[in-house]
Amino acid sequence: MDAAFVRHWASQYPATYDAVHYDPHLLKAREGDPDALRRLTEWKNVGNGPRPMPLAPTKEKAFQQFLANLPNYKAPGGRKRLRKSFRTTAPVYSIFWYHVLFGSPIFDVHTHRAFHWFTRSVLRRGSEARLPYGGGHWQLYFRYCRWFKCTLHEVRRTDQNITTRTLDRALFMWGRHYK
Repeated sequence: MDAAFVRHWASQYPATYDAVHYDPHLLKAREGDPDALRRLTEWKNVGNGPRPMPLAPTKEKAFQQFLANLPNYKAPGGRKRLRKSFRTTAPVYSIFWYHVLFGSPIFDVHTHRAFHWFTRSVLRRGSEARLPYGGGHWQLYFRYCRWFKCTLHEVRRTDQNITTRTLDRALFMWGRHYK
């Protein structure tokens, strides 16, 4: 993967959607604003219907748990507390909230697919690319974060304009294309 690859795939991403539903809420969400956190969680909520999408009851339950413990996650040691709270549940959303609060990479089924392809030459299609439920998602995520950081460093050697969000968009679009 090189800078041209990243620029190509990132250019396929519908950035106008983020400009309306992601970007305006990120800073307030990082500060712990519940409304901004809901808006971003709904932005992340994937479905066949209109987006952003309200949360289904099980997702709402996880979101309410997240909000109830938000002061603990914002305090020193909060990263560890968030991981412990969602050790075996809500893999996609807990990792997304981790991204929102702490600025780490976004990780989902599409970036997971890309990660497996670029690290193991294995294409995980369909449900094979789902994040593990019931445990193991944090270990997988931190392996992804290390790889993501190294990959970003490598592509930025030739193009300093590539950001974490540029790389994320490229991996998302590549993974979605090969679903």
